[in-house]
Amino acid sequence: MIIVGGIALVGLAFVSGYLIGSKSQKASIETNNALSAKDVEHAFGSIQPVEHISSMQENESAEPAVKSLSSLLAGLEQKVAAHPENIDQQLLLAQTYNELGSRDKGIQLLQSLNKKLPSNAEVKITLATVLMKGSEAQELKEAMQLFDEAIKIKPDVASMARMYQGEIKSKLKSMSK
Repeated sequence: MIIVGGIALVGLAFVSGYLIGSKSQKASIETNNALSAKDVEHAFGSIQPVEHISSMQENESAEPAVKSLSSLLAGLEQKVAAHPENIDQQLLLAQTYNELGSRDKGIQLLQSLNKKLPSNAEVKITLATVLMKGSEAQELKEAMQLFDEAIKIKPDVASMARMYQGEIKSKLKSMSK
């Protein structure tokens, strides 16, 4: 399960990277605080390629990976506290909470960001992807709505968002049976 969570985190990082990479240079101040590779490396150490992750799955238990991520959590929390204007670090912190089993804490942070930044597609997508992993119909419906809102803000994410909405519809349909 931890390995699947790690893969999910890599997927979320990819989506975040896609969204960050597609920003124009004339973006507003709230999106100009992109998390640099140096910041990520400082918070989490160097990022291992996917090949390393799959070999790690075969050769090591997942427990050391959780301990490593847990030990870095305090450093990330300090960075967020020191730079509360950096939205990317807050998104990373929320995703980390979710991966470490503190889903409620991650959702709370993401909902707070969504209230502060109602026109930020990255926040909406991140919150929606966390909510869609839940098993409550209300969370799934909220995720559907957040994806719709993100598409209105950033039409480039429509294909990805529609794919996720298809997964949510399937999940809701199986719940109603």
